[in-house]
Amino acid sequence: MSGVDGANSSSTGETAAGVATLRDVNNAFRLLVDTTTDYAIFLLDPQGHVRTWNAGAQRLKGYRADEIVGQHFSIFYPPDALERNWPAKELELAALEGRFEDEGWRVRKDGRWFWANVVITALRDEIGNLVGFGKVSRDLTERKRAEEQLRESEERFRLIIDSTVDYGIFMLDPEGRIESWNEGAQRIKGYTADEIIGRHFSIFYTPEALASGWPAHELKEAARVGRFEDEGLRVRKDGSRFWANVIIAALRGADGVLRGYSKVTRDISERKAHEDRIERLAGELRQRVADLDAANSELAQKNAENESFVYSVSHDLRSPLVNLQGFSQELMLTSSDLKTMLADAAVPPPIRDKGIALVDGELRESINFIGKAVAHLSNIIDGLLRLSRVGRVEYQFAPVDLTEVVTDIVRAMHSTVSRSGAQVTVHHLPVVLADRNAAGQVFANIIGNALKSLDAGRRGTVDISATEDDPPVFAIRDNGVGIPEEYRSKIFRVFQHVHTTRTRGEGMGLAIVWRIIERHGGRIWFESTAGEGTTFFFTLGGRVHAHSASS
Repeated sequence: MSGVDGANSSSTGETAAGVATLRDVNNAFRLLVDTTTDYAIFLLDPQGHVRTWNAGAQRLKGYRADEIVGQHFSIFYPPDALERNWPAKELELAALEGRFEDEGWRVRKDGRWFWANVVITALRDEIGNLVGFGKVSRDLTERKRAEEQLRESEERFRLIIDSTVDYGIFMLDPEGRIESWNEGAQRIKGYTADEIIGRHFSIFYTPEALASGWPAHELKEAARVGRFEDEGLRVRKDGSRFWANVIIAALRGADGVLRGYSKVTRDISERKAHEDRIERLAGELRQRVADLDAANSELAQKNAENESFVYSVSHDLRSPLVNLQGFSQELMLTSSDLKTMLADAAVPPPIRDKGIALVDGELRESINFIGKAVAHLSNIIDGLLRLSRVGRVEYQFAPVDLTEVVTDIVRAMHSTVSRSGAQVTVHHLPVVLADRNAAGQVFANIIGNALKSLDAGRRGTVDISATEDDPPVFAIRDNGVGIPEEYRSKIFRVFQHVHTTRTRGEGMGLAIVWRIIERHGGRIWFESTAGEGTTFFFTLGGRVHAHSASS
């Protein structure tokens, strides 16, 4: 008995210890559930009324235990879920399957909605009777918001790609087969999505490119360096070719494994055509420049030959001209001797009178005419020599104070200015890099022409000025009779006389001016109004600033 009693005592003690341990475990579990704040963990009775409430449920849903225990759990659901009787459906599915999981919108005590992950587990006793449900809820609003933002971002990106019509944008798998297709790709290449997806992208390449293995090379280079760009001919569905700009980018996962490629194609046929046309025009322009250089060289050579010819002829004409001058003087002496002979008393009066009349009349007039012709021819020869020297002389380029030069020229023309009664005004003129004598010759010729062109009916003015540009533009204005229309196109040619009714020169002054300005790298032009006057504009060398002139 005692043994039996001892055994019974031992068994009773073990049972008590087991009960105590189970109680401790239950207490620990209850403590764990009650203190969990990241999950709402509570029990429902078989009808769905709340029986327990933990700290996580209070934090998540906003109710205290005394506010929510005994209420139906449908209080957490939004109106649309209540309308379709979703809470009862959840309990039904959990009872049927043993467990039910769902994600959806739920409602807090303050009316705010949150996205919840819900797990409902059916609780049954030893004989299988349903005694209630365990419910675990977790707030996934932040994750839901991030997923929505990602989805919206992906949707916007997809819409952008799909609506882009100027670029063909599509995806390739690692082997180069097409996985996606946008509107731009269909417009450029001619294939619809269902015609092209799944086919290899080499279908767009010319036979020459396929023979060289170019499509595979593009993928290889894109995989190697991450990106590959190319321009070349591609082929549309209808077989027509177009010039394309292509960018292929390798797409890799976080693990670095190649997932495929993105490919962007742009039709640049029009740009290529423009570039080809520009290159062709540039080539033609280069050829024209070369032709012009050759023509200029030939013209320069001919000018040099002409100048040498003019120089030579002018010198050769000097000799007969001198002879003519000598002959005219001899004629004058002979006529004087003849007149003396006629004065002899032995000469019959009729013959004497007739002879003296011839000597004093026709012979004297002829001798005067020869003298004037010789003088004019001498001036022409001098002009030709000056014109030939313009191209032959070596200019000495140096800073030239044109105010000083022009003032000296006007002072030297004092008698001519006085006879004309004109007012000549010299404004401040800049210092330029030029040949001093040649520059003075330009101003002297144009000022001299201006004085010759003045209108006798009003007081003449000649105004000489310059702009502040670099190179400066010089202007010599007069209020003369103007240049007749018929002379304007040939005013700078040799032997052209602008004012035929006035004192004639040799007709080379403006031709010499043109050559001098041309050799200085400048240009000359004019404006003229009949009855109002003429302005000659021209440039010479570049402006010399004070510090440059002093150095």
